[in-house]
Amino acid sequence: MHDFLLYAIIISIFAMLLEGFIVFKNLKNKLHGYLFINCMVMLVNNTGYLLELLAKTEDEYIAALKFSYAGRVWIIFSLFMFTVEFCHLRVPKLLVRAFVLFNVLVYVTVFTLENHNLYYSKTWFDKDGLFPVLLHRSGIVHQVFMQVQVAVIITVFFLLFKSLKSYRGKIAKKRALIIISGFLIEAVLFICQITHIFFVTYFFDISVFGNVAVTISMFIAIFRYNLLGIIDMAREYIVDRLSEGVIAMEPDGRLQYYNEHVKELFPEITKDAESVVDRLKEAIVKGDTLAIGERFFSPEEKELYADGELIGKLYALVDTTVLKQREYKLKADAAMLEMAADSMKERLGATEEMLSQDRAMRHDRRHFEALILSLIQDGKVDEARKCLEERLSQEPSTGQRYCENPTVNAAIMHYVAVAEKKSIKVKVSANIPYKPGVDEMQLAIAISNLFENAIHACEKVPENDRFIEITARFKQQLLFEIVNSCDGKITLNEEGYPITTEVGHGIGTRSVLDFVQKTNSEIRYIAEDNKFKVRMII
Repeated sequence: MHDFLLYAIIISIFAMLLEGFIVFKNLKNKLHGYLFINCMVMLVNNTGYLLELLAKTEDEYIAALKFSYAGRVWIIFSLFMFTVEFCHLRVPKLLVRAFVLFNVLVYVTVFTLENHNLYYSKTWFDKDGLFPVLLHRSGIVHQVFMQVQVAVIITVFFLLFKSLKSYRGKIAKKRALIIISGFLIEAVLFICQITHIFFVTYFFDISVFGNVAVTISMFIAIFRYNLLGIIDMAREYIVDRLSEGVIAMEPDGRLQYYNEHVKELFPEITKDAESVVDRLKEAIVKGDTLAIGERFFSPEEKELYADGELIGKLYALVDTTVLKQREYKLKADAAMLEMAADSMKERLGATEEMLSQDRAMRHDRRHFEALILSLIQDGKVDEARKCLEERLSQEPSTGQRYCENPTVNAAIMHYVAVAEKKSIKVKVSANIPYKPGVDEMQLAIAISNLFENAIHACEKVPENDRFIEITARFKQQLLFEIVNSCDGKITLNEEGYPITTEVGHGIGTRSVLDFVQKTNSEIRYIAEDNKFKVRMII
C-alpha cells in the first residue's frame, strides 16, 4: 500500500510534466494559458506532497508543506479562470485581483505558520503511521481558505453545467462532459479529504488523486476532443479579431458575449450593455447607418436557432465605410452631371435662340436686299446708303474667339455673357490648344465650375468692384488661373480648399477637385486682399 501510493504520486508528477509540455507547445490563447498554469501548480503541489511523504523530521515535513502550498493555493484559482475562459464568460478584473490577493495572503500565512496560529492553531508531528503526517487544528485562515475553495468549486460546476446547455455540437458537448467529470472527481476527493469521511484521510491526502483525475480528463480532451485545436481558438482568432462588432444575446435579452471590436466602438457596453443594444435595434428598425468616428457601420440582427429552438440573437456591426464613401461619391458625381446637364441645356438654349434669330435675319435679309436693289435701280443711292447704315447698326456682334479649343471656348463665351449681364468686368487671355491633353469636355466643365463660382463671389461685392480675370498658358502642361473679386469672407480648410455652409453650394468645388484627382493635376486656392485666386496645373 505504501509503495503503491508513492508510485501513484510519482506517475502523476510525470503525467503533469507531459501535459504541461504539450500545452506549452500549443500555447496560443488564454484558455491554453490557464490550462498550463493549472498543470504547473498541480505539479508543484504533488511534488511538494511527495516530499512530505518522504520527510524524516518535522522540519523537513514543514519545508515540503510550504513548497507544496506554493502550488496548492493556486489550483482552484487556475481551474476557476480556465472555466471562465472555457465558458466564454467575462469576470470583473477587480474580482480576479481580489482572488489573487487572497491567495497571496493565504500563502504568506502558510509560509510563516511557525510564528503564529492563524493557519494551524495547533500541530503534532506523527511519523509512526503509514506516512509521516502533521496533525493539526485549523486556524481562522485555514477555515476561510477551505470555505472559499468550496464556494469556488460550486461556482465552477454551476458555470460548467450552465454552459453545457449552449453546446450544440456533439464533440463540444463530449469535451465539456469529460472536463466536468475530471473536475467532479477532484471536487469529491477534496471534500472527502477536508471532512475526513474516510480514516485514510488522516495520514494521506487523497485530494492529490483529484489532480490526477483532472490531468487524465484534460489528456482525453486534448487528444480525443481537440481541446488545444482550432475549435477553441475560433472565438479569439475569428470572432474577437473581426473588423465587425459582434454581440450575442440570450433569448431573454441578457448579454452573453461581445467581441473586442464592439468594446472599441462602444466602451460603455461594459457598464450599460442594454442601451447599446437598444441603439442597434433602433438603427435596424429605421434602416439607419451608425457613424462612429470616421467610419460607418450598418447593424444587422440574426436569430440563432438549434433544432428548431431559439437559442439567442446575434447583432453584427458591418463596416460599410467604403460603401458609404462610394455612395457619397456617386451622389456627388450625379450632382456634377446634373449641373453639367443644366449648363449644357442653358448653352443649347442660347444656341437655339441664336439659330432662330439667324433664320429670322436671313428671312428679313432677302426682303432688305430686294429693297436696296430697288432703290439703286431707281437711282436713290443716298436712301440705299442710309438703309445699309441703319441695318449694320442693328446687327449683333459675332461671338469672340477666346481659345482654339471649341468646347472650352463655348464655355468661356457663355459665362462671359452671364458675367457681363451681372455688371462684372471680364478679362480673358487664354491659350488653350485644340488638343489640351485631357478630355476637353471634363476640362470645359471644370473651367465652367470655376467661372460660375467666381460669378457667385462677385455678386456679393458692389458693382464697381466686380471683376474676373482668366489667364491660360499651354507649354507641355496647361497653366490655368482665374482671379475674381470677393467680400473677403472665404474660408479654406486644412487641405487648402474653400468651405461653404450655404445650402446647394459646394458641388462645383467638389467637381473641380474630382477633375484634378482624375487627371493627376494640381490645384491651389488663394484668398487675400478681397481677391480669390485659383491656379491649376493640368
